[in-house]
Amino acid sequence: MEHASKFVYVYDHSDSEDVDLDDPDEPSSVKSPAAGASVQKSHSSGEEDDDSATVPQAPVQQSPRTSAPKKKKRVREADPNIVTFKFSKLVDPSHMQTGDPIACTECSACLSQLSELRDAAGEGKTWRCEFCDKENLLPHFSEVQKPAEEDVTYMVEPAPAVQAGQPVGFDESVVVFCIDVSGSMGATVQGPGNQYISRLDGVKMAIDQQLTKLCQDYPRRRVCLIAFESRVQINGDCSAMPVALTANYDNAQAVMDEARGLSSLRPVSETAGTIRERVRRMRTLGSTALGPALAAALSIAIQTPGSQVIMCTDGLANVGVGSLESSDQVHTAEPFYEQMKDLAKQHGVSISIISIEGGDCKLGQLGILADATGGQVNIVDPLQLRDEFGSILESRVLATNVRATLYLHRGLYVRYETSMVNVVTRDVGSVTGDQEITFEYGVRRGQTDARGAVSEAAGGDEAEKKEEKGGAAKVWNPVDELEWLPFQLQLRYTAADGSKALRVFVQRRNLTRDRVRAEQHVNLRVVASHAVQQTAAFAEQAYFTNAQAYNVGMSRKLGLWNTESDADRRVYSAFTDYNHDLVHENVRRARFSSSAVPGSIHDEPARASPLANADDKVAKAVFRAKKKAHFT
Repeated sequence: MEHASKFVYVYDHSDSEDVDLDDPDEPSSVKSPAAGASVQKSHSSGEEDDDSATVPQAPVQQSPRTSAPKKKKRVREADPNIVTFKFSKLVDPSHMQTGDPIACTECSACLSQLSELRDAAGEGKTWRCEFCDKENLLPHFSEVQKPAEEDVTYMVEPAPAVQAGQPVGFDESVVVFCIDVSGSMGATVQGPGNQYISRLDGVKMAIDQQLTKLCQDYPRRRVCLIAFESRVQINGDCSAMPVALTANYDNAQAVMDEARGLSSLRPVSETAGTIRERVRRMRTLGSTALGPALAAALSIAIQTPGSQVIMCTDGLANVGVGSLESSDQVHTAEPFYEQMKDLAKQHGVSISIISIEGGDCKLGQLGILADATGGQVNIVDPLQLRDEFGSILESRVLATNVRATLYLHRGLYVRYETSMVNVVTRDVGSVTGDQEITFEYGVRRGQTDARGAVSEAAGGDEAEKKEEKGGAAKVWNPVDELEWLPFQLQLRYTAADGSKALRVFVQRRNLTRDRVRAEQHVNLRVVASHAVQQTAAFAEQAYFTNAQAYNVGMSRKLGLWNTESDADRRVYSAFTDYNHDLVHENVRRARFSSSAVPGSIHDEPARASPLANADDKVAKAVFRAKKKAHFT
């Protein structure tokens, strides 16, 4: 785990500031409670962000060039209470802990090197959980059961037995190239030497180059080629004649059942030549049966965990299940894409969506597939497809079925969750080395029960509201009597060899009530990466005002925390450049767009993808920002 600060910043109430959304480079800082405006806070995922406050505003005209009064929003002044984890660390050595983990019977935190044990009245030991304060009796405890390291791994299930004669240590995963060959893929762009090439030509060149690299670097991988227009054509490894699926295209299960029987694949080192020839002969015609093609591709890929589906398209799905041409179809198609997403996650398959520049394929809807499975989302010039395909294939899946659980002391809570919880679990799915997970946390100021535990029912954030208004005395929090707090991150995952493991990271941080001290020597990379990810998380829910306001506040702090060291200058410069594309070119534009989310977002029915109606460029920027480890 990486922390933004050497300390946990403990405060009695949150400070706030007004930010100018129409001039985001110049936020005006107004400390609370002197600001005078009432502070409204929410710990829900609604339009008002966690620990934010708003002041009444005049309606904003639907134009970025409006002459209306500038829109301001009050936000919580950012602090460095942030922790992150890079998934590339999964390949680092870890201490293998014998036996099963000892877990708290109340919150499931694991016994660690920070845990204090006492002799029980009879046999064994007692352990008071450092996170929830539950006293656990350990009647048959042995000292070897207590970890001595801050990074330990428990084997949950060994790798499946290898059959006799089967190669060991080779990557035999499947790469499914699922290629749109509908009529619009015949559109041309000007290439080198004033030659015009079609979108499909760009795809052909990209596949040809990647077949060469696969043969060199991963000769045991297997490649399956699927082409789709009005029909879905399964080419497999191209050693046999192509088969056009005849199942009902409105029935995803029927499509999957038929495709599953066409999945006999040999290593790419044996099939590259025939695949090249089949790709060379692909021609454009017809409409876009993207949904049925996706179902067929997944039915083949899920037979081998760690496989990849690379879908390349330039238009809207408009044939069969998953059609997205009308708003009614978008809503109807959501359960299908949710089913495909869950199926891919369950089997450790990553789905990448490549949209051809100049097309429109509803990336706001399709992007959830890549976002949830560790795949990539991009809009690419046909001339750049070779690089994009290469980037996807080089993003090696490190683990599948990843679930990350962060444990904080009961006196803290994880921000931007639906309730004030100190334990949060995120289903991450498949992960690659360039992914990172980030968390921001706050200090509870709620009522307490007889044992001293903070009670959410008594109104944790309500007390903080009153404190900011000057209407209540400080409420006691168990952290007030401590010098340090523990942090625990549990990662449950399936490794590349099929084994299942639990990896536990445990660290401690000293406390400080001095904001200046907490903000000394801030890890700018951690803050910048989290700022980008949280901005994208707000935008993904179509809360574009919150996304921009949060980002402006964090950007201001990053500027103040920049020490001008070489490392900080590099991070800040990269953040500024990246932020311009994410916020100024996309989030801010979406906030002014009347088509981003029709009507009031509070009146919208629940959607699997609130970004479904945003344009593809906005969706691309959001999904690419959400999980990546930025500014490394």
